[in-house]
Amino acid sequence: MKKKIKVGIIGGGQLGMMLAQASSKLNITPLIYSNTKDSPAAKVAKVYYGDFDDVERIKKFIKQVDLVTYEFENIPAKSLKLIEQLVPISPPVNSLKITQDRVKEKKFFNDNKIPCAKTLILKNDIDLKVIKKKVSYPAIIKTSRLGYDGKGQFTINNHSDLLKSWSILNKTNCVIEEKINIKKEISILGARSPDGEIKIFPSFRNIHKNHILDITRLPSRTAKQTEELAVEYTIKILKKLKYIGIICIEFFIDASGNLMANEMAPRVHNSGHITIEACKTSQFEQHLRAITNQPLGKVDIIKPAVMKNLIGDDITNINFIKSKKEFSNFKKANLHRYYKKETKPGRKMGHITFT
Repeated sequence: MKKKIKVGIIGGGQLGMMLAQASSKLNITPLIYSNTKDSPAAKVAKVYYGDFDDVERIKKFIKQVDLVTYEFENIPAKSLKLIEQLVPISPPVNSLKITQDRVKEKKFFNDNKIPCAKTLILKNDIDLKVIKKKVSYPAIIKTSRLGYDGKGQFTINNHSDLLKSWSILNKTNCVIEEKINIKKEISILGARSPDGEIKIFPSFRNIHKNHILDITRLPSRTAKQTEELAVEYTIKILKKLKYIGIICIEFFIDASGNLMANEMAPRVHNSGHITIEACKTSQFEQHLRAITNQPLGKVDIIKPAVMKNLIGDDITNINFIKSKKEFSNFKKANLHRYYKKETKPGRKMGHITFT
């Protein structure tokens, strides 16, 4: 029997937990590095504890594993550098550096002729003068780093809003994006192995509430031509980055039917949870297959599905959510709890996939 591959996962949240669960199907032992004692992943795998910038603890952890992956983007640069020197890390660090910074991400889209929202860069008061002449309102101001689930961003309707919002964001580096008249949001998950094998999941339709993903639908019922274009862009990105693992590209479709890339996530993604029940291979299994250079799994839809995120107090209202009319056509409800001790507004506590 082949020796089991020890995969180190940086981050012990729900994505780390579900990666660890998926490893049981493969010849993989998952080991988690977490900065919190009550991490969801502790339910299913051995956990090593330490801060993400504690290079000595990370070094000890690295010695236990054959390769490393991660469940979130905001890993300190010095820790990444250390990991990269000692052991293979996937997805590659160059991809992570692009997706950690919206300025670099937008430049990457533009350089590779992938349409995205018109963007202006705001780093200092000199930029502010240029922006005043060029910006069209309404627009969105976003921190160039560390923003997710609507954090670190505001809609702005005039110059006064811009000044106020930038001040609230501590005058950190920001991007100002044109506000798109969004008709639909979709995400495409693609995987690439070190051998260059690529598999792309069918597109998912995403519906957000308060900037947090609320519902994902599969199939997405996107026009064939638009879906094919989104797949083409995703393949281009995977090849250009010499990517290894799962990547998620979020796209907007505007009122005129134009497709525009919104952002990339170099990891398994919330919208891809639906693949656990709805596709022949889950995103978690596919990611592990890719990073360990095993043949990629089939991505066909087994059955139509809807995934509902359980945010904050939703976790205490599961029966009420299951009884809602919008889910009444589905025969089965698969509940996934994340085992987080504290319920907070806006916190992802679990999800239900209806099939």
